[in-house]
Order: sequence, then C-alpha cells, then structure tokens
Amino acid sequence: MKKILSFVLAASLLLCGLPTQSLAAGFTDIQGHWAEKSINRVVEKGLFSGVSATEFQPDGTMTRAMFVTVMAKYSGYTPSDYHTKKFKDVPADAWYASAVAWAVQNGVVSGTSDNTFSPNAPVSRQQAAVILVAYSNAAGVLLPRTRSCSGFPDNAQCADYALDAVYTLYRAGLVDGMPNGNFGPKNGMTRAQCAVILCGYLDICARSCTDTEKISMVNHRGYSCTAPENTLPAYQVSAQMGYTYVEADIQFTEDGEPVLLHDATINRTSNVEEVTGSDQKVYLSHCTLTQLQTYDFGSWKAEKYAGTKIPTFREFISLCAQNGLHPYIELKQKMTQQQVGQLVDIVREYDMYDNVTWISFYSDNLTKLCAVCPAAELMLLATTMDTDNIEAAKSLQNGKNCVLLSVRYNKLTAAQRADCLRAGLDFGVWTVNSKEDAIRQTNTSAMFLTTDELTWDTLYSG
Repeated sequence: MKKILSFVLAASLLLCGLPTQSLAAGFTDIQGHWAEKSINRVVEKGLFSGVSATEFQPDGTMTRAMFVTVMAKYSGYTPSDYHTKKFKDVPADAWYASAVAWAVQNGVVSGTSDNTFSPNAPVSRQQAAVILVAYSNAAGVLLPRTRSCSGFPDNAQCADYALDAVYTLYRAGLVDGMPNGNFGPKNGMTRAQCAVILCGYLDICARSCTDTEKISMVNHRGYSCTAPENTLPAYQVSAQMGYTYVEADIQFTEDGEPVLLHDATINRTSNVEEVTGSDQKVYLSHCTLTQLQTYDFGSWKAEKYAGTKIPTFREFISLCAQNGLHPYIELKQKMTQQQVGQLVDIVREYDMYDNVTWISFYSDNLTKLCAVCPAAELMLLATTMDTDNIEAAKSLQNGKNCVLLSVRYNKLTAAQRADCLRAGLDFGVWTVNSKEDAIRQTNTSAMFLTTDELTWDTLYSG
C-alpha cells in the first residue's frame, strides 16, 4: 500500500467534485466550525478543495461512491483491472464503478443488498467505521488503543455488523460521539467529519504504536515453538522474548500435586515409550509426582532440552514471580474446592495474588475461585461466543472481580462481538499465529490475543 499522504491527495478531487482551489482561498463557511482546524489542515496540505472559491460546505454529505473511491485510489489500484456487474445501480461506465469493484473484491465493502450498492446514498457513520477498519486490515495498518470505551447511549441503534468497528475506531481516537453523547451510527457522514477522520488516520499511519497502545499478547504454553510446551525452559524463553503474559495448563497428579500438562496423557510430550517400551497410554491422573519425574519432558522437542522434568505448579509460579510474568492459569480438569484452594495458597505464598488470571472451560472451576478469591481476575474459555457462554461469563461477576471471555478467533463474527459489547463484557481470542490474522484481531474490540509464536516485534514491525 502507498503512504497515507498519497491516498488523501488522490482522493481530494473525488471528495469535492471540483478542481482544487488555490491554497490561499478563504472559506467563509468554516469560521467557528467545530472542525475548522482539521479543515484548514487538509486544505493547506492540498488534500481537500472547496465546492467554490469561498465555500467548503463542511456539513455537506459524502456518498458511498466517493468513500470507496478514496480507498481504492489510496490502494494504488489500476481502474482498468476492476469490473463488476454485481450491482444493478452501478453502471459499467460510472466514474466510481472500478472503485466499487475493487472494494468488493478486496473485502473492503459490500453492497446494501445482494444486487444494490446505493452509490449516491450518504455513507453513514457506522458504514464509514466498517470500511476504515476493513481497509486497515487489507493495508496492514494496526490501529492504536489510545482509550477505552464504555459504550454509547445509542448502541442499540448500531447494526450488529458495525458496532465492533465503531468501538475500534473510537478506541483508536478516530471517531467521537456527538455533542449529546450518542454516536449517531445511521447519520450521514459529513465532509467535515471526513476531514477530521482523515487527519486522524494520517497521524496514525505516520507514527508507531507505543507499548501502552498495543494489544496484549498471551504466550500459549510458553514459547512452545522452540522449547517444550508447559515446561520451565519454555517460560524462560517467553521472558526472554519480551512476553508479559503466559498461559499454562494445570492438572493434579494421583497424589494430589498440581503440575503443568496439556493432555490427559503424558505420551505426546515425554519419552514414555522409550522408558516403558510400550505405546500404551499413560494418564497423568494415574501417576504420582515421583513417577512422573522419571520421565523426560524435553527431548521430544529438541536434544538440548533432554532431561527436562515436568514442572510443578509451585515451580512455575516461582519462575513467574522471578521474571515478572503474569500467568494465565488454566484449570485443565474439573477441580474440587480443596484443589482450587491449594492453587490459590501457592499463588499467595509467592505474593502473586493480584498478578494472575484464572482461566478454564469449566465455569464451575471459576465459581470455586470466586469463593476463595472474590476479587480474582477470571476468564471463561469457550469455542464460540454464543448467548449461553456470554451469560455464563456474566454470572461469574460479583461486583468485586473482573471477568473476561476468551473464544477461538476463527469462530467469531462481528455480530457476536456486538453481543459481547452490549453485554458489557471484555473478551480475548485464541490461538492466533499468523500476522495477517493477528492484524485483523487487533483491529477489533478484543482485549488480548493468545499466540504460540507472535510477539510485539513481529506484529508491529513493517
């Protein structure tokens, strides 16, 4: 993609519909306007022109055709490469036809129905939000997280497909509410609003995100790309790679010791076949800690990790405390109140009570956590974000704690994110390992993403 400057410059004539006026031209209709500063900026840069020598028409509307043409021009597309007969209201010879085709083919925008685009209709504020987020995804632009949003009074008026994009642009500082506090999702977008948003987008593309503006990233089972998962070496590498948050799977041995392991059996991540001479399944819950320590949990990954032992939960928490790691502790099996209390006691022993997140697919486990840690941060894991899972997460809230929901990213729709936002529930996604997918998830209202290998450096570089 070209730089944003070329995007806006190429778009200016299309937005205005007239040749560029002299930069010295004074507009009599912007003095005292709320967007005067932004309008002056885009005019001074040659990005916008007026509708006449003396009028900018700041409150004039911008059509859907104009908006997608802006996006297409910025992308550097070749108009002759794009044609569409999809929409009956987009004539083949229309000045915007190739831009509409480009936008649809690249997933930047869709029609207002299966066979209509409504090119001359004003682009609504919610439509503009969706298009800008979609374009950012296509262009690889990571939108910053500069502020939080508790929602607008008229959230119910926002379409399910658009609410998440509205939140995302608000959080990035690109859009604001109306003077009455509402967002006005169905209101037409004015030229002044477009000028303000484009100025903001220009600024975003011209700078790097600060650490506080980046999405939180949870390293899944430690840095398991190079080190054996759920082992102390994996979490040592996590710390070296710059992660703050790490996820670990916790289960109990036959003699009641909490250890780290993902599977029900130890076969995949140990040398059990070498030791026993058999491929028979060995279940962790049928082994004592002493028995487990006779196995090698590292050589399966790489020879340099040969001799690595299964870590106890206590060893893991000690390592996190020493390295400044915030653990996401997954209660992998259904646990008793005594087992949950045992884990909490270990966390307290290392003064990590306020620096852990308890997570599980079993809401009962988290309910037990609430009983002993009323203010604990909890996260319900789920494959999909349906109504039942949202309600299950909400039921864990007690007025003292923070409760989140985490779902599989490729099972999540914009409408489901809207349901979660309307429920006032924060959420994250798992397990994201491609940069393209991570960009698309970062440009949503998700609070964090769980990953095996992506880091801030890889996600926010280039």
